[in-house]
Amino acid sequence: MKKNLVMLLLFMSVVAVVAKTISINPSDDMYSDPNHEGITPVITELWTANFPNTGHFERIMMRFNLDELRAVDVNSAILHLTRFYSCPSGGTTATKFYAISENWTEETWNPAVHIAYFQDINMNYVFTGTGGNAIVHFEIDITDLVNRWTSGEIENHGFVIVANQNQKFSKFYSKEHPNDSYRPKLTIDYTQTDNEDICDPPLPLSLSNHPNPFNPETTISMYLPEAGDVRMRILNIRGQVVHDIEVTGASKGYHNYVWNSRDSAGNQLSSGVYFCRLETKAGVVTKKMILQK
Repeated sequence: MKKNLVMLLLFMSVVAVVAKTISINPSDDMYSDPNHEGITPVITELWTANFPNTGHFERIMMRFNLDELRAVDVNSAILHLTRFYSCPSGGTTATKFYAISENWTEETWNPAVHIAYFQDINMNYVFTGTGGNAIVHFEIDITDLVNRWTSGEIENHGFVIVANQNQKFSKFYSKEHPNDSYRPKLTIDYTQTDNEDICDPPLPLSLSNHPNPFNPETTISMYLPEAGDVRMRILNIRGQVVHDIEVTGASKGYHNYVWNSRDSAGNQLSSGVYFCRLETKAGVVTKKMILQK
């Protein structure tokens, strides 16, 4: 018994489980508005609506830098948003949060274009409360989304808030608002194992594409567990190479490539099944893709 107690104490001296809480502001946030191309979106505001009667179909896009939380256990992730205006008749906007599937920044993204997202990675949320010009604070649990990013299941491109059909405005303050207490933030509670002898397991080589089926473009996403030369070949159902790319000295980490369903000569390919084959220092992986017109 005494021996077991000594061993337990020695183990506890080596491995310490540390609980931490951090709050971070978005690295990027904006809203897209495809029906009002001549109007520049207000940088300090975030709008979401889906109301055909007035032609408003705005969507909120937001992303947080979570690199320091790779391979930790996230216990909770609470998104804080401050709404300053909503429809006076009810003050309710029913929405869905979707994980974004393509890379973007608020400096480069065209606000007249809605961003692509994973339709099967989503959560429902209803913004309620006082309507009209009223300040309402919301705390939204997005723990599941954050865990998908920090675990490496999907690449962190943030989320988009899409209002349900026939839902009127909810307008929130963005990270550019001069009052810090009104800006969006993410409060994360996580557990970290502090042990010099234990290393986080490396993420495996991975390959995916979205959308799939696609027409005419798809974003091919890959994770390289180590730096090195990369060859990506796209083959047709007969095993013939139709598109071939080689990169020397690619860096470790996530990479995206947008394929426009054309062969290496620039010719448009026909509908059908294609295979993306990724050859790297870490191994070989293949992904089935469907071009559907």
